[in-house]
Amino acid sequence: MSVLINSTAKIKILGQERKETETKGKGIFNNMEIEAGQANSFMWRESPLFWVIDNRLKNEKGIELEFWNHRFLKDIYDDFTPTQVVRKAAQVGFTTLKVLKSFNAAYYRNWNIIYLLPTFSAVQETIPSKVNALITNNPILSGWIKDKDSVFQKKVGKGFIYYRGTFANRIESEKLESGVGITLSADALIMDEADRSDQAILEQYESRLKASDYRGKWYFSNPSNPHTLSQKVWAESDQKHWFVKCGNGHWQYLDFFKNIQNGKFVCETCQKEITDEQRRNGQWIKKYLNRDISGYWISHLICPWISAEQIQKEYETKTRQYFYNFVLGLPYVGSDVALNKDIILRNIDISEPNWQKNNVLGCDSGLKKHWVLGNKQGIFRIGVADKWEEIEELIKIYDIETCVLDALPDLTEPRKLRDKYLGKVWLNYYKPEIKKADFISWDYKTRTVYSDRTKIIQQVIDDLVERKIRFQLKPEDLETYIKHWEAVYKIVEKNNLGIERDVWKTSGTEDHFVHATNYFRLALEKGQKEGTEIKSWIKEDKINTGLAPDISKIAEKSGRQYEL
Repeated sequence: MSVLINSTAKIKILGQERKETETKGKGIFNNMEIEAGQANSFMWRESPLFWVIDNRLKNEKGIELEFWNHRFLKDIYDDFTPTQVVRKAAQVGFTTLKVLKSFNAAYYRNWNIIYLLPTFSAVQETIPSKVNALITNNPILSGWIKDKDSVFQKKVGKGFIYYRGTFANRIESEKLESGVGITLSADALIMDEADRSDQAILEQYESRLKASDYRGKWYFSNPSNPHTLSQKVWAESDQKHWFVKCGNGHWQYLDFFKNIQNGKFVCETCQKEITDEQRRNGQWIKKYLNRDISGYWISHLICPWISAEQIQKEYETKTRQYFYNFVLGLPYVGSDVALNKDIILRNIDISEPNWQKNNVLGCDSGLKKHWVLGNKQGIFRIGVADKWEEIEELIKIYDIETCVLDALPDLTEPRKLRDKYLGKVWLNYYKPEIKKADFISWDYKTRTVYSDRTKIIQQVIDDLVERKIRFQLKPEDLETYIKHWEAVYKIVEKNNLGIERDVWKTSGTEDHFVHATNYFRLALEKGQKEGTEIKSWIKEDKINTGLAPDISKIAEKSGRQYEL
């Protein structure tokens, strides 16, 4: 069915020049006897994209929205899959998309919508500067909103949009819930910056959808770490990637580590330069065909107004966490943040372990004692002991040179071992912000070592990413070990003085092997001071430590969807 759309000027839209067209009082659909107003309502209900185009909507700055450079957004405007998720880079026009799409759904579908932002203060800042500005700049929106207009709710036609924050102190919470409260119901939840929101509150709000037939859950965020709710939803989605075709016909999605060379975008296969027009003319391809959740990944590499040189400069001047989260639109799990299964498994060394000398042991205490055993060649045994006698047996059998034990919570048995094996067994206390450059302090009088918890975890991660610590174990022997590492992620918090500091958190599961590895690394550190050197066993020019999607095949034709 061809469609004629009212326009007063030539507009570059959907990748084509759209010329002036005229309609003669009848429907906008050819061969359909429908009044123009009814046709518009039907079309605009089904396609928020055409609603935006036909009404020439403007952003909060008063600039008309365009899809010449933002072509990758057009499918998302019209996507009404109930559960959808977008992991995205910064400043790609997405908040504007979701705000406009929420207005469209509230008016044409009579939906009630809860729009969630990370904090109460974010609601107070975003609604006036973004939402109210969009209403002011677009007459069709201001005509829809006549009453019930406040920072926390908008009445749009017969529908309502409620704006809420997930983090709030007691006074703020009382203000927030005074009008409608947690008893409100909705047809859709829009979770803006979901990764930086209170994850438990996001899940609680899902209960507000039970009375709806649609039950929409729309997540979008600059990713922070792979354990957030939105990233778990992404893992279950169809994971659409923006594929582009080079001049020689090779289809591919753009990867920073493969497609940027010498300040230019190049084809991974033939090295031919990829132009801005080719980036602009891409299309979404599903990684998984038979999944019900709709997922999109938007990085700056698919934004034709951002050059390869700009992206390369960001890589060289920004922190890795910033680069992955806000430029690549990926959670960062490299040496700055967290480990994943692939990083650990690639450090497996199949050579025969040498456990004859220089063995060290790290042990995390508790009801069960998790231990890590090895030497500078690698970790060759890990395990869990019920009794301290088992740990002492390891010290004897493997002639342990240095053993570091968790000093807490057991106040008795670790001290007995320290005193019995004087000079071999050390007790560790985590102590934040040790005023030493190497963040480790050895007390030779008491055989005690003080270490900065966050910094020693980071040191271990750095060593694993740089392949300085090997595992002379089988993959199946590391399953629980990997789960403990995957439960740990880093956030930035302010201390009592308002100074930002990295703090490690655990996502609700055990992390004992993480600390056992810390103590193993401290024992190696002790040996390093006495001549044991820790070196990388594999050299790499550039290590990609992000969660870049792994798509092994490339689409051969552009008109279909492929399971890649």
